Amino acid sequence: MTKARRSPWLDERTALLISLLADRHNLTVTEDAARQDISDDLDHIARLMRIGRQAAKMYLTEEVISDMADRIAAAVAEHQTTAVAEHQTTAVAQHQGVVDLDTERRRRR
Repeated sequence: MTKARRSPWLDERTALLISLLADRHNLTVTEDAARQDISDDLDHIARLMRIGRQAAKMYLTEEVISDMADRIAAAVAEHQTTAVAEHQTTAVAQHQGVVDLDTERRRRR
């Protein structure tokens, strides 16, 4: 993965993604992370369509960035739900005297 290039176009899309994540979903993301996500998406579109990055820019609209923000937020929520469920399962198992070997291995590292 190469570092995302800087350009006015990419700066604008990055600011939009950061803003949408903060306003809609109360999530904070670094400028570098947002820039990289958009750049990776641009590469993906270009590869799928067998066109250059410059031509692929027209397909990375504000609506697409909006959908990207929603997908990121959904993935974060799913991850948080999974982490809470794993924590609860571990707590219940420990309370019952059962030890989860994976959890024990991670704890010992």
